[in-house]
Amino acid sequence: MYKRYMSISKRFSTPYRRRAADRKQVLIAAPWYVSAALAGLSLLILKSALPAFGASNPLLKPLAEAFSALGWPIALFFLVLAALSLSRRAAKPRFSFKIDPVAARGTPLPLEPAFREYPASKTPAASEERPAQWSLGLIRDIEWKRFEDVCQKFYELKGIRSETTPLGPDGGIDIRLFQDDSGRATSLVQCKAWGERYVGVKPIRELLGVMTHEKIAKAFFMTSGRFSDDAKTVARSNHISLIDGEMLLTLIERLPGGARQQLLAFATAGDYRTPTCPGCGATMRHVAGKGGRPDFWGCPGYPRCKQILRMRQKAMETA
Repeated sequence: MYKRYMSISKRFSTPYRRRAADRKQVLIAAPWYVSAALAGLSLLILKSALPAFGASNPLLKPLAEAFSALGWPIALFFLVLAALSLSRRAAKPRFSFKIDPVAARGTPLPLEPAFREYPASKTPAASEERPAQWSLGLIRDIEWKRFEDVCQKFYELKGIRSETTPLGPDGGIDIRLFQDDSGRATSLVQCKAWGERYVGVKPIRELLGVMTHEKIAKAFFMTSGRFSDDAKTVARSNHISLIDGEMLLTLIERLPGGARQQLLAFATAGDYRTPTCPGCGATMRHVAGKGGRPDFWGCPGYPRCKQILRMRQKAMETA
């Protein structure tokens, strides 16, 4: 009987624990001052407002005192989350590889780079033939900054006012969409030019944290690659529309002929494959690796700017 009770209890408590863990992850992914503000708000309500409200009511006074005792533990909980958020952002490496634990159901375990990878392509010659039409391969060849600009240009051609964020830390936002006359952004867009790679659940949760902070209920996540099953599950329940490489190609092909060709010319103008330095905006250069290390993209402004991006090994072998 006891085992049966524990089994039923575990079955009903597991979804609650999972939801609580998701809420903690959202707060940790959000800026630290969100949790700090919640800590201050909980103290204000539980230690000041609630006791004052119950002081004149003999029935509510014991209840108010009981909740008042929880003020500091709850505030401490939010302060711990704020510290975790702050330390996570301070200690997060700019360039690292992480494996995203994707649920089973036949989805391969994706390698999710915390920085972008690009094929070992050289600056195209002026006489090089440009792509005559859109393809999935072209979408995956576009370097990260051009990919963001292409996404922004796509919304512009659809008649939606949009703004891109400047170079540097974007705070989880690449594009803001303005679909009414309020002057405030109505939707957020995050872009990831990761070739064919999967986008796991972690970037989706980070976008959710930004949505909460910005108080915006809808967002789009656009990638040249694909999304893991976990990412789709989290996005589906939080008003985040996922646009992978294949869907983006479909949306572009639905544009009127003139707009589609205009977007193609914009996407392939100049050197659209060599990545832009995420630090200073310069076109990066091919740097040969030393001591058996692989080649990589380096900023031409080194040592003033030390940004690097890794090259796709598979592309290097076939180049």
